[in-house]
Amino acid sequence: MDPLLNLLLFIVLVGIVLVTGFIRIEFRTITVKGKLRNAETSPWDLNEFLNLKPSRPKSNEYYRFNEESVRSHAHRFVGRFDSAILHWEEAPILDLIVENKFPVSYLPEKAKKEDFFQAGLYALALSESGVSCSDTRLVVVYCLQDVAKRCLFGNAPKKCSDCGEGRFFSRQFDQREITKYLKRIDEVWYKKRRPKTSPTETKCRPCPYSRNGKCNYSAV
Repeated sequence: MDPLLNLLLFIVLVGIVLVTGFIRIEFRTITVKGKLRNAETSPWDLNEFLNLKPSRPKSNEYYRFNEESVRSHAHRFVGRFDSAILHWEEAPILDLIVENKFPVSYLPEKAKKEDFFQAGLYALALSESGVSCSDTRLVVVYCLQDVAKRCLFGNAPKKCSDCGEGRFFSRQFDQREITKYLKRIDEVWYKKRRPKTSPTETKCRPCPYSRNGKCNYSAV
């Protein structure tokens, strides 16, 4: 076969793969934003909602919960999520866990792993409460502090789902991945294992074992 034709076919194939991937990403984003936009503020608190009879909430009616506390007895942590979208079928189903972050000067090009990890912890705690998390997506929203203040104190605050000034990132909740990272953290906190060094600029700044942005263990 003509080498030029082979090259053209290869380019077309790569193009199809890229377009398909882009469409899937856009579809997921639309789905996430659609649920955020259409979810009603729940008339119940989270504990009441989880203990309702399935006939009480409307089927496929999405409810938003804000600033609710969750607890994991199995992994010994307590947290308070920013937002969660749930609905009922035979059991309560967690659709989205939303973690809002407000950087000062710039929006990140990609979501930070620790932010997805934090959102995953809330989903993990909810799964212990009998909530189905098989299709849960973790959502991290970055919005500059000045933009968030203008929205909060403005006359017509926007919904995050309709605002083009922030950045949305979403990922499927992977319970095995979250528990794997938890196990490593527990070895440090509960078993007194010294942390392994992995010094980078982004990791050293918030690290409790750093001093002036330098890893105290990098020379060990």
